[in-house]
Amino acid sequence: MFKKIYDLISKEFSGKNTKEVIGGIANFHRIQSSPGFREAASFCHKQLESYDIHLVKTHSYPATGSNSYWGCPVPKEWAIKSATLELIEPNGTKRYLCRYFENPCSVIQRSKATPSEGITGEVIILPNGMKDEDLEKLDLKDKFILTDDPDLKRLRLIAVNKLGAAGIIYDLVSELKPFRTRANFPTARRYTSFWYGTKGDEGDALGFVLSAEQGDDLRKIIKDNEKENEKLKKEGKPIKQVMAHAKIESSFYDGEMEVVEFFIPGKEKGQEVIAVAHLCHPKPGAIDNASGCGTLIEVARALNDLIASGELKQPKRGIRFLLMAEFTGTYCYLASNEKKIPEFIAGINLDMVGADQTIGGGRTLVMERTHNALPSYVNDVLSAMLSEASKEVTNFQGTGGYATFKFANDQPLSGGSDHVVLGHPDVGIGTPMFIQWPDRYYHTGEDTIEKVSVDILHLVGSLTATYCYYLANAELPDILWVAREVDVKGKGRITNLCKDLLNNFLIKLESIGETPEKKKENDKPMALTKEQLVYQFLKKIESQILFRRDREHQALDSVVLLTKNKEEKEVLMNLLNEMKEGITTHALAEINDTKVAVKQITESMNIKKESLPKRKKDKYDIFAKKMIPIKLIKGPISGLSLMDVSYTDDKQMKKLNEKYKGMSPTLSSALFWLDGKLTLSEIAKLVEHDVGKVSIPYLVKYLEFYKEYGLIDFKEKEK
Repeated sequence: MFKKIYDLISKEFSGKNTKEVIGGIANFHRIQSSPGFREAASFCHKQLESYDIHLVKTHSYPATGSNSYWGCPVPKEWAIKSATLELIEPNGTKRYLCRYFENPCSVIQRSKATPSEGITGEVIILPNGMKDEDLEKLDLKDKFILTDDPDLKRLRLIAVNKLGAAGIIYDLVSELKPFRTRANFPTARRYTSFWYGTKGDEGDALGFVLSAEQGDDLRKIIKDNEKENEKLKKEGKPIKQVMAHAKIESSFYDGEMEVVEFFIPGKEKGQEVIAVAHLCHPKPGAIDNASGCGTLIEVARALNDLIASGELKQPKRGIRFLLMAEFTGTYCYLASNEKKIPEFIAGINLDMVGADQTIGGGRTLVMERTHNALPSYVNDVLSAMLSEASKEVTNFQGTGGYATFKFANDQPLSGGSDHVVLGHPDVGIGTPMFIQWPDRYYHTGEDTIEKVSVDILHLVGSLTATYCYYLANAELPDILWVAREVDVKGKGRITNLCKDLLNNFLIKLESIGETPEKKKENDKPMALTKEQLVYQFLKKIESQILFRRDREHQALDSVVLLTKNKEEKEVLMNLLNEMKEGITTHALAEINDTKVAVKQITESMNIKKESLPKRKKDKYDIFAKKMIPIKLIKGPISGLSLMDVSYTDDKQMKKLNEKYKGMSPTLSSALFWLDGKLTLSEIAKLVEHDVGKVSIPYLVKYLEFYKEYGLIDFKEKEK
C-alpha cells in the first residue's frame, strides 16, 4: 500500500543535502537554553524558509531556572565565551589541557565563571570509592580534584560547595562494552554537564573534561611528583606541586529557549502527524542529534517539493515537525498547546540517525515501539516499511531480498528520548523511534560529521517521509490494510511470546540441577525446586498471554484514530471486532498448546507440579492493594522532574536501586501505568507482565519519594 510512495520519495530525498545541513547544525554549540542553541535554531529556520516550507515558526519559552512545564524545569540560560585549563608541572613547564574553542566538550557545561585573571590551585587525585564521611575529612580547599567518580552531583555538592575545592578535572569514560572502554577509546572527552533544579543554585561549580589518555598522563605526573616529594622531604628541601590555572568566561541569566516548528498543511483540518528530533547537545554533536534534525528538514523539503510539483497530492492531514531541546522543549511545546494534542493521530521521533555503520562498529538502526501502556498501530506500519526497505538486494536467483545494513526491527521501548513524552498515556500520541545504537562516539567530542553516512541518511529519511505522508493521506483502503497488519502481527507476537516463555522456562528448569533458582520473598532468598518452577510457570502463563492479548486489542482500537467520518468508522469497527475475537481465540489456543507442551516435557523428565508455599502478606502488599497512586503532573515523570531532590534523598534512592538490583526498569514501567484508577497492586501485575519482574516493596518505597516531592499522591481505593 505504501511502496509506490516510498519509491517516489526515495528518488527525491537527498542524503547528500541532508549531510550538508547536518554539518551546518554541527557548527553550533547547542546546550539547552544558550545562545548557541538559539543560533542553531535560527540556522534551521532560515534553511527551511529557503525551501519555501508553508509555515516555519520559532517559539521562545522563558528559561529562568525556576519556571517549569508539566513539572519539567527549564534551565536558566547559560552563555560561555571562553575556557582554558593550563597545567603547570613541578619543573615549571606549562601546557594547555583544555581549550574551549578547540573542543567545547573540554569544559563541564554550565560551569561558573572564574575571576578575569583566573584561578590557580594544586591538582590532587581524588581516590575512587570514598564514602561521604571519608571524603569530608580531606583537605580540598582551593585545590583542583582529578576524578572519574560517576556521581558528579556528589562532587559538586560536597567537594566543591562544602569543602571548597577550586574545581573538578574529570576524566570519566562512560563505557559501552565492547565498543567503548577506557582502554580502547583514549582520546575522546565525555559530554559532561552540571544540572540544576529550581532553587537558584546555578553557577556554584566549575570543571574541565580530559580524555582518558590525558587523565592517565596527569595521574602519572602527580604520582611521580609525590614520590619525588618524599625524597625532598628526607633531604629537607621544599616540596613541589602539580598546579593548574583555570580561566572561564561564562554567565547565567534569565533567558529563553527555542522550539522550531514547521508544517505541511493537509486538505482537511483537525488531524495531523507529528515528527520530532532534538536539536540540543554540544558541538559538534553530528549524529546526536544534528542527524535527526537535518533529516527532518530534508523530509519536509522532499515532501514539499513533491507536493508542489504534483507528483504527490496534498495530503488529507497535516504534517507538523518540531526541532527542540530534548525532553525540555517537548514539554514546553505540548504544555503550551494542550488543546492541539488530540489532533495528532501519529508521531515519529528521530534520535541519532545517519551513522556510518562501518566506522567504530556496533551501530544498528533500531526501530523502537511505543510502551505497552499505549499500544498503537503506528508500530506495525513503520515496521512493515522498514521490512520492505530492507529488501535492498536479492540472492543469486532473485528468490529473496535482504539488507546490506544492520537493523533491529520492532524493538520494545527503552526510553531516553522524546518519544517517551509524546507516547505517554497522558499525551497519547503513538510515537515510535528510529535510533542507531550502540554508538561509539555518543556524548563525546568525537561525534563529528565524518562519521555520518549519506546512504543511511537516505534510508532513514525516505522511511520517515513515507511514514509521515502515508498516514497523513490514509484513506479507507489504507486504514483497512493497517488493521490487517496489526491483526496479523499481533497474533505473531502472541505466538512468539509463548515460544519465548516456554524456552526461558526450559532454560531455568535445566539450570536448577546445577544452581538453584533464586527468588526473593520478603527480601530473603528462596530456592525453587523444579516442581515448584513448573507450578509457577503454569500459574502465570495464562495471565501473561492475556496481558499480551489485551495490548493487541488496544493496538487494533487505536486504528480508529485514522477515521474521521461515521461511515468509515462503522466499516472499521465491524472489522476490528472480528479481529479482536480472532486474537482472543488465537491467544487461548496458544495458552492451551503451551500448557500441553509443558506437561509433555515435564512428564518425560519425571517432574510433577508442586505448589509454592504461600507468602505471608507484608505491610507493602497491604498498602499496594488498597492505595491508588495519583500523578500530580501531566506527562511522564522523568529525571528532569526530580532536579530538586535533596542530596540525602538522592543517596537513599541510589541505595534502593543497590538493594533491589535490576529493578529500576520496573519503576520506569510503573510510571506509565499511573492512570489514577489502578491500585499499586494492579500496576505491579502489569509491570511484571511488561518487564518480567516486579518488587512491590521497591515500588512503594520509591513512590514515597515521588510523593514527598509533589509528583504523585495516594488515595485509598473505595470499598
